[in-house]
Amino acid sequence: MESGQEVPAANRPLTGHVTLHDPADTSVRWDVYVGPAGTRLHYAGSGVGRAERFNCLMPLFFPKLSDLVLPAGQDEYEFLYQQTQSGRLNLADVRQILLRLTQEGLTHFLVLSQHKSQQIKREERPRIPLNPILLAVNLADVAKSVQNEVKTWVGLRYRVPSPLARFHLPANRATQVYDFWSNCHRETYLAKLPPPQLQRCVELFLQDACGYELAQELKVSPAVAVQCFLPLVQAGMLIVRPFQVPEPPKKQGPKVACVDDSPAILTSVTQILHSGGYQVIPIGEPNQVIGILEQEKPALVLLDVLMPELNGYDLCKLIRQHPELRQIPIVFLTGKDGLVDKMRARLLGVKEYLTKPVDAEQLRRCVQQVLSQSGVS
Repeated sequence: MESGQEVPAANRPLTGHVTLHDPADTSVRWDVYVGPAGTRLHYAGSGVGRAERFNCLMPLFFPKLSDLVLPAGQDEYEFLYQQTQSGRLNLADVRQILLRLTQEGLTHFLVLSQHKSQQIKREERPRIPLNPILLAVNLADVAKSVQNEVKTWVGLRYRVPSPLARFHLPANRATQVYDFWSNCHRETYLAKLPPPQLQRCVELFLQDACGYELAQELKVSPAVAVQCFLPLVQAGMLIVRPFQVPEPPKKQGPKVACVDDSPAILTSVTQILHSGGYQVIPIGEPNQVIGILEQEKPALVLLDVLMPELNGYDLCKLIRQHPELRQIPIVFLTGKDGLVDKMRARLLGVKEYLTKPVDAEQLRRCVQQVLSQSGVS
């Protein structure tokens, strides 16, 4: 269960799914997944910017797999597992990729855990939503292997909290960047950028690119990319912004509950439906579904099929048997797209059946249609 309380992040044991929120950028969080004994690390990564992170690090760590691109809104862990199912990668390859991604993710988690000037919001969940578990490495060994990277990012945090920070360049300052570049010390990384690459980076600044996107352009590590442009930040030309700026509150629309054990899917669906004006109730623990639905009374339930403990079919039956919830329309949102699965869903009274990865427009259209059929506007 999520604690949700603000507590010092340092010197706390790691077990289960632990999240640290970045106080310097409240849109950013870093997740680690650790076995019950607190010694085996199963994965570490970011809760947002998954595509930007993956598509930067893959060509850096595995140049021969640079054509492996993570679509926006998809979970990189699930994506990599799908590559083993399709035969694109074998398990040994995927474990190597997960290890490198985990080292990079743990770096930023540890940077936050050492942050003493502010309280860090930490969330803990006993269950690990990784299915299947593909990696189990010694936590202490991985932490030791990234000590230098942790020190580097601790030093950078004063100006740039993480590689997810965005670099904004006001349009009227673009010429100043070229002037600064032409006059800066020849031994700096910035001065060594060829003009076409600098021009491309200026274009990315104008688009509020994050550190990962800049690193991908330069084909260097995110830390090196940030260090390259740090003089422009210090000179006041580049403005460091959060990865996501909270949208102004909109008129609250119908409530939609989304039940999925994948935090990435919950985040993606929440963002998609929020942009359509819906209130979203994300539920990551299947055992809590009925209690939350009783309390929130949503107009629609999006339900994953493949979940541990309680699968989507069993949850659907429980909802249909509940006197206060039985009329709520249900839409299955799942990776299973077989004919038998769809027929089984129809027999349970499921209104629609959408397959992952989630298409934003299709999801919004489906939700609107089902709610309209139910008399909810």
